[in-house]
Amino acid sequence: MTKHKQRKQRRHACPLCAEPRPDRGLPVTIPCGIPTDWSPEAALAIFELVDEMRDIILAVYRTHLQDAARKQWQSPPADRAVIPDDELPF
Repeated sequence: MTKHKQRKQRRHACPLCAEPRPDRGLPVTIPCGIPTDWSPEAALAIFELVDEMRDIILAVYRTHLQDAARKQWQSPPADRAVIPDDELPF
């Protein structure tokens, strides 16, 4: 077998390089650029990679992420009205 054929066979062994699937009414890509023609095995491999990356990022940046999320979801402090004691309704 020539080097070209060996390289070609190895390249097609990758699940991401599988033959295109028939059109199932899906767009060519999902808005963030993820192809919709991966094999189930390829999709699972990518999903597991992303999940592992998420765990690593969370382990490294946990407190920073928690602080950022808290700031993002916290409502801005309301301006408090000061009512003089002599104007209180009770």
